[in-house]
Amino acid sequence: MVTLQALLGVDSEVFTVNSFPLLEFDRKPINAYLLRCFVLTWNADLTLVHVLDDHSYRLNGYAVFRNSDIKRWRSVRKDEFFARAARLHALRPKMPEAVNIASMKEAVSWAGAAFPLIAIHRERIKKYAFRVGKMLRTSQRAVAIQSISPDAEWEEDDSFLLRDITLLVFGGVYEKLLMRMAGK
Repeated sequence: MVTLQALLGVDSEVFTVNSFPLLEFDRKPINAYLLRCFVLTWNADLTLVHVLDDHSYRLNGYAVFRNSDIKRWRSVRKDEFFARAARLHALRPKMPEAVNIASMKEAVSWAGAAFPLIAIHRERIKKYAFRVGKMLRTSQRAVAIQSISPDAEWEEDDSFLLRDITLLVFGGVYEKLLMRMAGK
């Protein structure tokens, strides 16, 4: 596996915290917005990141995405606004425990076991729409979740094909708020 340092080169101007570089990912046409995040780990197929919120300039959960969906990426330099904001807020990205992103199935299984709620994005099917829920089970082809509404009401189970998932999000402010509002 290629190290981040080898991938980024020896550019001392790349902004990093705890050896995690801050990068911007362009996922067009899947999503028109840049994904700014600290890269934690990756393999040939998937990347795990700690997301930098574009509005609060704070860390906002984690995401896993397919490398094949990346149009291009670039490192954020130390003197750029997002790097300066991260430094000002003293952001400290960290690797969650027992990470497994060997495949999308493994990533969903791991995130669903480690976090109370996961958000499943299927942007090729419906842009900017996603479902949040508690992971119930995974199979070789699909994941089942007990969905939760934006009003924090538990809904019926939903099932999604793993191949349709373009972004898996967990541990963010929205998911935490929904869980607290829903109670047990």
